Formats: sequence, structure tokens, C-alpha cells
Amino acid sequence: MVVTATRTAETVDESLASVSVISRADIEQSQASNVTELLRLQAGIDVARSGGPGQQTGLFLRGTNANQTLVLIDGVRAASPTTGAFAWQHLSLTDIERIEIVRGPRASLYGSDAIGGVIQIFTRDNMGMHVRGQVGSYSSKLAEAGIGGGDSIKYSLNVTSQKTEGFSATNDKLPYFNPDDDSYKNTSASGRLAFPLSENTELRFSAWYANSETEYDDYLVDNINSTFDARLVNQTTRRWSQSLSVGLSQDDIEDQSIFGNGEIKTERLMADWQHDFTLSLNHILTAGLSTLKDQGRNENIDLNLINFDESVRNDAAFIALQSQLGQHNFNLSGRIDDHETYGDHTTGQIAWGYNPATDLRLTASYGTGFRAPSLNDLYYPFYGNPELEPETSQSVEFGLRYQYKKHQHIRLSVYRNDIENLIVYDFVTSRAENINDSRIDGLELEYEYSQANWSLLAALTLQKATDQSDNSDLLRRPREKFSLQMRRALTNEGSVGLEWLYVGERLDRSLLGDATLDPYHLINLSGVVKMAKDIWLETRVDNLLDEDYEQVYGYNTPGLSVFVGVNYKLSE
Repeated sequence: MVVTATRTAETVDESLASVSVISRADIEQSQASNVTELLRLQAGIDVARSGGPGQQTGLFLRGTNANQTLVLIDGVRAASPTTGAFAWQHLSLTDIERIEIVRGPRASLYGSDAIGGVIQIFTRDNMGMHVRGQVGSYSSKLAEAGIGGGDSIKYSLNVTSQKTEGFSATNDKLPYFNPDDDSYKNTSASGRLAFPLSENTELRFSAWYANSETEYDDYLVDNINSTFDARLVNQTTRRWSQSLSVGLSQDDIEDQSIFGNGEIKTERLMADWQHDFTLSLNHILTAGLSTLKDQGRNENIDLNLINFDESVRNDAAFIALQSQLGQHNFNLSGRIDDHETYGDHTTGQIAWGYNPATDLRLTASYGTGFRAPSLNDLYYPFYGNPELEPETSQSVEFGLRYQYKKHQHIRLSVYRNDIENLIVYDFVTSRAENINDSRIDGLELEYEYSQANWSLLAALTLQKATDQSDNSDLLRRPREKFSLQMRRALTNEGSVGLEWLYVGERLDRSLLGDATLDPYHLINLSGVVKMAKDIWLETRVDNLLDEDYEQVYGYNTPGLSVFVGVNYKLSE
């Protein structure tokens, strides 16, 4: 079941969008060290990290910029109001129950930022207790624990501590190369609480918190990220349900270096009021109101100078209709956003699905999207421009899903996304301007096999993401990517798995101009074996062939790495 694509519950097969789900079971079987190691295996997702754990990480969904994908944590917009991007490097897999990936624009339901799509993280929901420890390469250590359960009142709590000595983030391609190891440590927690107020009403709370410290040569960066959601859910009548939610996210950064100390504090407060009406068995109408306020403060501590202290507000109304007429399905949605800086903006989407046979579905969709300028875009000294217009997009997609025999599925998506008014730094005016347009053409092909003790998921992505001003490739977007995930279940609840990732050549920038990043292959192995009642032995080998590669020009990546852990899990 997924809820992100339409803001209502539906199965992946029912969805008219290109949707993928990473479950808690997938996370535990993979033994991945961080969330981007899982996401980069998905069709249409590329990742670029500037060094080792904790370093700045960019995620590109269907070739769009890192700040053009909406990231939600339990429904709360979690990206920074200043940069517009989410700090993926500080999200621990311990805190995640599942991840829903929706490709393609969703501005008609969620507003700004959902040009490439939406990735929603749901915090972990324990049913019992777990304690886990892990050690590995680069002096890495991890300890985590969690507990959860309840009958009428349900609760869940997780805590994690991890640290690594790491390796040098930079290499000798950069003039400021420093060969020292850049360490990272992170303490995080997440929790959920739900209790009934009446037979038809439930109050739910969820929260996530991460406190990290990252070394980068002569810099030390302290980062605090958090989200909080309070949600009242009511089944008003048999055909009418509603939910009222209030969310808060914070992203605070303190930067210490020999060049000075700075601090950035951001806060995002939001509220949603959503109504779902079951008009008939085959027709659902969703409507709602939304409000959002971003606050950001950027200060030079040494000079006691405030670079900016600003806020912006956005109010919106949205409506969506899901209908089934025989073998045809339709989704229609629209939204009006009123932003205090740039005024009204309207987005819409239409999607169609057709089932000519029980094992075949054809889909087509058209949607528009936009991204409101971030606080940095508007107000940062020597860069910001309060006269900026929002980035806008028009996207069309055609899809096919075919169930080949009982346990084999094929998914094909072909899309084009035209993005206008891209915000870039203009060296002529010395500030942010709406200058470039981009076009992204892509094809995604997935094959899934699941039977008895074997499972396999293969994903091929072909894309061409170009800057229309000179027809050059957008940075760090490969034109081809292939991933393979294969797993074999063992007796006594264990499993072994293999991951293979191929990433093609990418364009990047160096101080001397354009640079080309070579293609690379990664092979990873994982295994989970039950040692005794409720106790599992876990292991993972990353970069088995010790591939030497770069995701960002001049920045290192991990070599051959081994991690071993023990997990104690006691179900309720």
C-alpha cells in the first residue's frame, strides 16, 4: 500500500504513477550503511556525495536538481528552506519503516519542489524490541535500540549512535587537497505515538531528530535536523474522512573553521487539512487546504553580522478526483498556491490508465510543476534576488506494466520533462537570475522476479538531461544506469544477497572547466543468518572489487569495505 501518489491509500499496482516502495524488510536484508545506498539502486535516481559519510549529498530524481524533489518525513516537508535540498547524509536507516518513491511531478497535490517527484520517509514503527551493534571498515561503529507495541495506545521509539574515522573527502585533483581522514558521528532518535480519542477519531504524533558532527579538512560542521508531526484523523461519516495535521521541521548548521564561524538556523511550520469523500465505489474526491511558513537566519558569528533574517509564507488549496469507468482509470488534480513573494501559481495533472487484459496496464499522464525560490535564492548577500520567478515544468509520461506469468513483472516508463526559468548565478549581474531552461528525456525499465526462495529486481535507466542554452549535459547525471538486486532465502529465516550497480559517464566541473567522471561498477554482498532464538548475525561487503571511482570531481569514495553486526529482535 502507498499513500504518497494520491494522498490516499492505494496499492502499487493500482497507482497511475511510477511508484516504488522500499520496506523495512528490504532495509534489514540489504544491510546498507545509509539510505542513499538503497535509493541509488532505484530506477531514475542518481546520487552524488562529496566524500565519505556525513559529507554533502545530492539526489537527482529523473535528472532534476537536488532541490526539485520534494522530501517528506511522515508528511512533513523536510528540506532546508535556505538551500531547498534535504540532508540525506544525516538520515539513519534505523529510523525508517518504509520509503515511498513517486516519480514525476506532484505539484498539483503538494505544491512547490515536486518537479522530479516525491520521496516520503515513514519513521520506524516497532512491534517489539530490538538491539543491534555493528563494526566495520574505517573504524566504523554503530549501536541502535528500539521498542514499540501497545493495544489501544500504540507507541514506538528508536535511538541510534554511529561514528566513523572515515577517509579524506578530497583527493589531489583539487588544489586545496588535505590528506587527513574526515570523521563523522551522528546520534539520532525517532518516535511514534497514537491513541484513540473516540471510536472514529485518533490522535497521532511522530518525530525524528538527528545531531551530527562532520569533519571536512579544516572545517567542523555541527548539524541538527528534526521533524515533528501532530495529526488528528477522523472518520466523520461512512463516506467522509478528514485529517488535520501540523508539522514542524528544523535544520540548524554551525560551521567552524580557521576562516571563521557561521550559523544558519531554519524553521518550517506547516499545516494541512484534508478531506476524502467516497462518492461511490469507483469515485473518490480529495480536497484540502495547506499553509506553510519558512523562516531562515544566516549569521557570521565572528563579525556579529546577520547576513539575512527573513521569512516567506505560502497558502494553498487543492482538489483531486480518482475515478474508474470500466477498464479505464482517471486521476485529475489541481492546486492554487499563493506565495507572498511571487503571488499566485496554479498547477494541474491528469492521468489515465487502461487495462485491456488482466495482466496488462497502459498509463499516460501530463502534469505541471514549480519550485518557489529558496530563502538563499531570494535574500543571500551578493547572490539573492527578491525579483526571481519560480521555476516551472511541464511533464508527459507513458507507461506499461505487464505481469509475465505469475511471479514476474515488467514496468516501462518513457517521459519528457521541460523545465523553465532555472535559477542560476549570473556572473554578469552577480546575483541569482532566471536564465536557463532544461529538458530531460528518459526511459525506465524494470524487471522483477519473485518465486520460492529467490527474488530479483533489475532496473535500467536511460536519460538525457541537458541545459537547453548550449545542449550540454546537466552535471552528475549519467545517461545510462543499471542496477541488479538478487536475494536467496536460506533455511532458518536467513538470506544472502548481491547488488550490482553500473553508472555511466557523467559531466562535472573542475577549476579548469568541464571534467568527465568515468563510468564505474559496484558489486556489494550481504547476508543475514539466524544464530539462535531472536539473534541474527549480519554482514555486508561493499565495493567487492575495490573500484576506484568518483561521484563528484576531486572527491573520494569508499574502497573495499566490510561490516559485521549482531541484531537481537524480540517481536511483541
